[in-house]
Amino acid sequence: MRRFNPFGGKVQTGLEGRTIDVRNVKITVRNAIAQGGFSCVYLACDALHSSKQYALKHIICNDSESLDLVMKEIQVMNLLKGHANVVTLVAHDVFDMGRTKEALLVMEFCEKSLVSAMESRGTGYYEEKKALLIFRDVCNAVFAMHGQSPPIAHRYMESVIYRY
Repeated sequence: MRRFNPFGGKVQTGLEGRTIDVRNVKITVRNAIAQGGFSCVYLACDALHSSKQYALKHIICNDSESLDLVMKEIQVMNLLKGHANVVTLVAHDVFDMGRTKEALLVMEFCEKSLVSAMESRGTGYYEEKKALLIFRDVCNAVFAMHGQSPPIAHRYMESVIYRY
């Protein structure tokens, strides 16, 4: 994660290179692969089996509302565990850092995510068949969310990551 530095851009304050225990999973954090205002997603590998890769989402919760959203995200990912088009949550933990709380979500790493598919196409277009397959898989994931009781609205999920 980067922190604003008023005297010269951004300062690296991330988890790169650290080995972290998140419940029952011990991972080594490699590099940042996505970044938002209060979270960063890293590529990580299993500390014992380095060929096993994970996505580690690190979220800083500055208030109870943001912590509630993280807990809802964890709950939804657990509800959708095993769905073919939703990334699996492997482990999670929340740490009290004093004025803030920090959440770590270890998820399976998918080379073929919706985001990577959209980024890899560049300025080109998908063939109709490929576009329809991606759309079908996204609809299946949204359908699974809407099929919960009560239904889950997608707009409340910051990072349910679809895989196709």
